[in-house]
Amino acid sequence: MPSRVLALADDVRVRLGVLAAVGLWALFQCFWNVGGPNITGDEDIYVRAGWQYVHGDFTGNREHPPTAKYLFGLAQFVAGQGPTGPRVLVGVLTLAVGVVLFVWLRREVGWWCGLLAAAMWWLTPRGAAGPRVDRLALLDPVMTAFAVFAIVAAWWWIRSERAWWLAPVSGVLMAVSVTSKVSTVVLLPAFLLLPFLFRAVRKGIVGGALWAAAFAVTFVALYVPMGIRSAITYMITFQEGQNTNGHPITIDGKIYTFAPWWASLQFMANGTGEVLLLVIAVGVLAALIVRFDRLVAYVGVAFLLIAGFYVVVAKIALPTYYTAWMPFLLVLAAIGLARLATVPPRWLTVPVVLVLVVALVVPSVRLSQAVVRAHPTGIALLPGYLDREGVPDGPILFVAATPTLFRPYVGDLGSNRLDRGPYVAIVVGNDQRLPAPGAVTRLLREDRSAFTTTSLDGLRVYVPKDGRVRESGGSLSVG
Repeated sequence: MPSRVLALADDVRVRLGVLAAVGLWALFQCFWNVGGPNITGDEDIYVRAGWQYVHGDFTGNREHPPTAKYLFGLAQFVAGQGPTGPRVLVGVLTLAVGVVLFVWLRREVGWWCGLLAAAMWWLTPRGAAGPRVDRLALLDPVMTAFAVFAIVAAWWWIRSERAWWLAPVSGVLMAVSVTSKVSTVVLLPAFLLLPFLFRAVRKGIVGGALWAAAFAVTFVALYVPMGIRSAITYMITFQEGQNTNGHPITIDGKIYTFAPWWASLQFMANGTGEVLLLVIAVGVLAALIVRFDRLVAYVGVAFLLIAGFYVVVAKIALPTYYTAWMPFLLVLAAIGLARLATVPPRWLTVPVVLVLVVALVVPSVRLSQAVVRAHPTGIALLPGYLDREGVPDGPILFVAATPTLFRPYVGDLGSNRLDRGPYVAIVVGNDQRLPAPGAVTRLLREDRSAFTTTSLDGLRVYVPKDGRVRESGGSLSVG
């Protein structure tokens, strides 16, 4: 059996057929139904800020660096205002990461290793805000993509005798990553490691100087429009405030003001699934045991730096953070599985690797199903429901719901405060971090008959039959 499999693996027609199938599936995973999911709160903030930035207004979202939002703004020039263009842009970057991984590992390890890394990146789930983070216009996938480009470009530079220009290119790409979201700055030691791995210290000094200069110039150029000093000062102050005051998150029904150290690991487990985690675990273990070479060391250090930052250093954890280390983890797994298949006895190792690779079809198909089924839900249905019910335009009181949930759909008409009425409707969410005020609970309990009610995918909507909801002295009434 292994000999027959190896013969097929070397057949050009088989290779091209599998590559075509994986490529078409990747296009589907990245772009199909890209407008289907709800607009998330953070996504709305970044998309709006990007539109403002390209029109010369840099007042929005200064707590994060600007570059991803520049790109989102430019994408809206092409596709129209809204999240569709930025989502397509993120899909293009995701597709490009897979191409780069394929080219990189095809040269370093082998053709099938390159394709496996690309396929794992393109096809498998990385859920958080939806089935995959990089189907949304968020900062994390932009930051991660350019970090991967920079890491690979640096490797190609150190491996090349003449391509000195790849050192400054890597510096530029890394600056784009860090000025999209600052977390990847922790990857800088990985670049310092390269000359020592290859015992090319002199080359490292010259190339490092070019890298640093390109990074610095790009960093400054991208920050200048915002006012570099004020923007960085504001960002640091904001982040220090979060580190001091916390950022409440819910994990398995329990609220944490400061994330436990294992939070991002839990989010990774929830977002990837048992099958993918098993394949990754076997692949990474094989990479470390079968042949621990420079490539494994370099990718492993990059993984440890970014994962260590989010797991050990960061006091805040959000469901998207783990995706920053996923490309390095998937690369290690692909290297390990490819090399495991070469270990004797091959009658055993080749079938084991094939079973693990084929098993990845299961979570990938489930991701495709989620892509097809994605559609507006919950809060996205509220404006249409209110229109059908003939509810006049006016303020809407939201309870147990954050502004990031409702602002993309109702804008400034939504409020969490009782005294911003009179309200044309009350919408009760299910965010455990924001319990309902007593005045709302009493009104809905004692005057339930004064409302028509409906459920929109977990949101409960209360519309007064006559009049509006008014606040007086901390109490609510309909009139």
